[in-house]
Amino acid sequence: MDIKKLIIDCFDDNAKVNFNLNKESISTPPNTNMGDYCLPCFAWVKSLKKSPQEVATILTTNFNYTKIVERTEVVGGYLNFFLNKKIVTLNILAEIIASKNNFGKSNVGENKTICLDFSSVNLAKYMHIGHLSTTVIGNCLRNIFNFLGYKTIAINYIGDYGTPFGKMITAYKLWGNEKELNEKGVDYIQDLYIKFCKEAETDETLNEQARINFAKIEKKDSEVYPLYEKFIKISKDEIQNIYKLLNISFDSWRGESYYSDKMEPVVNELNEKGLLQDSNGAKIVDLSDFNLGACLIRKSDGSSLYATRDLAACEDRFKNYKFHKSLYITDVSQKLHFAQFFKVLDLLGRDYAKNLHHIYYGRFSLPNGKIASRMGKQAILKDILNYSISKTKEIVNNNNKLTTEEKNKIATSVGVGAVVFSAIRNEKIKDVVFDLDEALDFNGETSPYIQYTVARCFSIINKVASIIKNSSYELDYNEISDESSYELIKTLNKFPDTVLLASEKFEPCLISRLLIDISKAFNKYYSNNRVFNENDVKRTRLALVEATKNVLQQGLTILGIEALEKM
Repeated sequence: MDIKKLIIDCFDDNAKVNFNLNKESISTPPNTNMGDYCLPCFAWVKSLKKSPQEVATILTTNFNYTKIVERTEVVGGYLNFFLNKKIVTLNILAEIIASKNNFGKSNVGENKTICLDFSSVNLAKYMHIGHLSTTVIGNCLRNIFNFLGYKTIAINYIGDYGTPFGKMITAYKLWGNEKELNEKGVDYIQDLYIKFCKEAETDETLNEQARINFAKIEKKDSEVYPLYEKFIKISKDEIQNIYKLLNISFDSWRGESYYSDKMEPVVNELNEKGLLQDSNGAKIVDLSDFNLGACLIRKSDGSSLYATRDLAACEDRFKNYKFHKSLYITDVSQKLHFAQFFKVLDLLGRDYAKNLHHIYYGRFSLPNGKIASRMGKQAILKDILNYSISKTKEIVNNNNKLTTEEKNKIATSVGVGAVVFSAIRNEKIKDVVFDLDEALDFNGETSPYIQYTVARCFSIINKVASIIKNSSYELDYNEISDESSYELIKTLNKFPDTVLLASEKFEPCLISRLLIDISKAFNKYYSNNRVFNENDVKRTRLALVEATKNVLQQGLTILGIEALEKM
């Protein structure tokens, strides 16, 4: 129920135009004693030369009361609106029940495509904790845009190119054997890579051998290239297992190697348009007029860089997908790179440059000593997920009512969900120190708390199913006329606007926070209202339980976390 729009519609046309009133003008007071919604009137003080309270009073003369708004009140520069609780409660509840799991869905993105470049792992290395935020935020944004009717293209721009592969090939040729490679996979490749890096500190010839072997990869040498392809396959298989655990998939795996021979047209165009300059033998685009320094296009030895490949990749994506927007989800340290890359495309006259967005976030790290990194390696994401699952299993093993299969399912869903939620619980730009004990707190502001609330809803619905023969609802306001019911219903009603705002701000935490608020409101509601007692079922209260379950289930799905029927 779009209450804000209904309130705006109560103003006459002159007020809407003269005061430029819209849904965004309406906000929520800090407490319900001040009204259900309010209109701050400070923005018009200067133009009208009147106090905020006088502005609010003028607006009341342009307000036409309807059944939904019972009264208004002017307090300290705010025009407060008090709603008809019965009409609001029954209409919202009926809408959510009728919508089932589609409450808040829209077609605002119809016929529009959004590309999302996220995760983008380096196949020469483990998928580590630094990949968590890009992977989780990117997947969540994809789910948000899908929910709003956009066509989304999830792109994993893998790092499958460069001298690290030359190092791995060199290490394997010097010290490796096929049997151990086949048995140990990525662990074996990484051990060889670490050994190479240590040996290269005292043997300078190793780095030269690595460069030679990488050159052979580029030329698809008959001896080296098949080994490179095998390393790629082993690495891909490893990260696919992690993506499967996270329930994430991609539409495109085109990585750096795909664009290795597709950069010349862009470089030539830069040159033809006079944008390319020499700088100590290197080729740059001077962006100093835009306070962006110099964008390096080619090194002095002629080799390409990230910017060169990103230019070619963006051209390819627009050609293939004709995207409405293209999002790049990476950490804040790459802010300058993307600002330069976008500006170069703008200077090339690409209209789509204005639709490129860098979605950046803060650091995600572990407290020292909590989860030990492997010797010589970063905190590996697979280890963190498995550790979280094992810790969850310790908790659920105490529940003797669950089967072993159910315990394993719950441990996986809750353990993985706790890690995922930690990356999207707060504003993405904030640094996060992952505390597993806090993340697994079933009574805190965590995903286990939300999942448990959903499971509680399922449990109530399933118990009632044995009492009543059909689940039709004849809504009776008298069953949910208390304040806790009203607050829950109002909180549920925020879901559509919250999803839309999350898409506009590229901010998943708006949904995370709302799901916490809904869970708190539901648990307060349930403690104050008995849904059933033996053969007596309060169907309207049951409808509110189902409405809560539907919204929380849909919200968790958007976040990339599984909603469980039993915990």
